[in-house]
Amino acid sequence: MAQLVIGTAGHIDHGKTALVEALTGTNTDRMEEEKLRGMTIDLGFAFLSNEITIIDVPGHERFIRNMVAGVSTIHLVLLVVAADDGIMPQTREHFNILKLLQIHRGVIAITKTDLAGDEEWLDLVEAEIEEMAAGSFLEGAPIIRTSVTSGRGIDELKTALQSSASDVIRAGDRGFFRHQIDRVFSKKGFGSVVTGTVISGAIRVGEEVEILPTGLRTKIRGMQTHSQEITEVATGDRAAMNLAGVDAARLWRGCEVATPGKLRAIHRFIAHINLLDDTRWQIKNRQRIHFHLGTSEVLAKIILLGDRRLSAGNRANVLIECEQPVVAATDDCFVIRSYSPMETIGGGRILDVDPPRRSRDYRSWGQQVAVDPSQRLADFVNRDCRQPKTVDQWARVWQTSRDSILKYIADSGLETSTSEIIFLPADRQRLLKDIVDFIKQYHQKNPYRNYASRDTVRTALKLAPHWFDDLIAELASEETIVSASGGLALSGHSVRMSVNDQKAADSLIQVLRDGDYTPPALNELPEMTGLNPSRVSELLHILREQSLVVEVQTGIWYHQPVIDQLIKELQQYFKTNESLKVGDFKELTGTTRKTAIPLLEYCDSREITFRVGDAREAGRRLNG
Repeated sequence: MAQLVIGTAGHIDHGKTALVEALTGTNTDRMEEEKLRGMTIDLGFAFLSNEITIIDVPGHERFIRNMVAGVSTIHLVLLVVAADDGIMPQTREHFNILKLLQIHRGVIAITKTDLAGDEEWLDLVEAEIEEMAAGSFLEGAPIIRTSVTSGRGIDELKTALQSSASDVIRAGDRGFFRHQIDRVFSKKGFGSVVTGTVISGAIRVGEEVEILPTGLRTKIRGMQTHSQEITEVATGDRAAMNLAGVDAARLWRGCEVATPGKLRAIHRFIAHINLLDDTRWQIKNRQRIHFHLGTSEVLAKIILLGDRRLSAGNRANVLIECEQPVVAATDDCFVIRSYSPMETIGGGRILDVDPPRRSRDYRSWGQQVAVDPSQRLADFVNRDCRQPKTVDQWARVWQTSRDSILKYIADSGLETSTSEIIFLPADRQRLLKDIVDFIKQYHQKNPYRNYASRDTVRTALKLAPHWFDDLIAELASEETIVSASGGLALSGHSVRMSVNDQKAADSLIQVLRDGDYTPPALNELPEMTGLNPSRVSELLHILREQSLVVEVQTGIWYHQPVIDQLIKELQQYFKTNESLKVGDFKELTGTTRKTAIPLLEYCDSREITFRVGDAREAGRRLNG
């Protein structure tokens, strides 16, 4: 069986530490102050078996922060209720924290049964526990009556814990290594050592890791689990890791050891919070709270996105701004406690680790984004429909595994393209229509243009290049549009000049035709045709799209048949000559150097000729 972590929970002085010692033989109160005061202050650790670790947490209300850090990474809870006291305030607060952190299984121990008056009293205590657990993850959980003094129920409790442990369903692996630090110390001859639970992925000795939120990178020098040297740890393992070259002063409870580049420290995020049904607190806009995430605790402010305040039992999406950076991933669960006096008032789940910056944007987005991850992915995909991402890209954005994204796709009505771009069918149809509508409008505004350039269409519609190509390919396959090197056009579109424009165009063609190899310059054409300069330019570009004229160099235009005739004359020339110099070309065409050079450079660019020194030889088009 893979390793598993059990955490205790319960009111102070209900016998959690004594019970752990009875189960494991280990007294988890390692600090001198704990032994002197007879109470657990910080986290303690013991081993129930080679596969099961027990984290013993403090029960006093002053040390709830340590309790939350301890149970944030457990798989199973051992809830402890003393027979002589029954359910007490910290019993309920611990129970609420466990629900907020979405712990799914547990076992309940009634301790100090030797102090109970009789079995009827124990029946009442058990009935009170069952009433509290009704409707929760602990409903129907085993309730074991125990006494560390007499040994009653200890073996039965150990069996119940081992049996429940075998049925635990662990949280999904995110596909990369995460280890939340709950203890830091230095060991002579080794350096800094951190302990914690691996909540995702696996790592081997010698591999590089990143320490967050500091961003330090180092390598794992060595590892232990259950006091045994090991070379690899994986999800669920309790692990002590010796980190190379990192001062212990730069490590603390709340840091994470992770695969480099997968996580980052953040200050603000969209989250869904729910307030406890019995809390006396109300959440007001920008209210300061204690924020507990993993093994970390920071002060933060809650920014309400809709209602002016939230009261007991209410739920809402909010923006949380932390006063110090936290290490967070999408769907991490957290606990919130009031600023002063400190009480647990609710908790929630992180929905978006990178919300919009502007207030109006994060407010509208935050209110609409769904809590359910499948629907939420659909919301993200819809928001980014013009700049979509692939399966692997969304896995990176959400800091989760490819398998998780594929599951969300299957549950949400999303689809993937052949290149694994994720999209909503309705979004795709809308974007296809947007492309067609834009090209249609382009034709209307530019009646003498055969095509709209691809860049013009894509940029106007703000579409990612790979997504744009995919959409264009679909429209072309349906013969809705024509996609050619010149650009994009609606199927059946053709340029039709008005009678007046056709007459003007004909006059331009006549002037260029008459000019033969020495046509007039662009600035001479308006006077020769009686057209204004802007209309001359527009008509020339229309005629070029119709393959009736050619611009061999900026401002130098030729009638296309003149160029065709030039190609024929060059073919004939190279039948009897190996090379062509500028003087030969001037003689062949009857032009001056001013006109000959641009024509020759045009021929070079079209592979009609190619330059060798100060001469030309027949190019590929002539040889072909």
